[in-house]
Amino acid sequence: MPVVAQIPPIQTLTQSHLDTIRAVLGSDRTIAELLDVSPSQVSRWRKGQAPDAENADRLGGLALVVEMLARWLHPVTIRGWLDGQHHHLENRTPAHLIRCGRVADVIGAIEAEKSGVFG
Repeated sequence: MPVVAQIPPIQTLTQSHLDTIRAVLGSDRTIAELLDVSPSQVSRWRKGQAPDAENADRLGGLALVVEMLARWLHPVTIRGWLDGQHHHLENRTPAHLIRCGRVADVIGAIEAEKSGVFG
């Protein structure tokens, strides 16, 4: 019999993503700034309101990127990495690309930088 993965409810995923990002970056205000939403919106997500589909994807993407960066960079430098322009991203910021739904591009840039590949 095939095994079917159980997908946690969106509220559980949202809380997990928020906790992952805050543990590394330090505050919900930072999450709001990176996702270009109001701090009150992040607060509502913390209290159980599910984000819309676009923001849920952006939040999940940011959590994935932050988790990857935390394995490679010191937490103090991660915010700067997200806000800085990168050659691998055609001088765009990872935060901007995450907001645009282009998480795969950001992951590619992380992998390129980790492996020492320069443009």
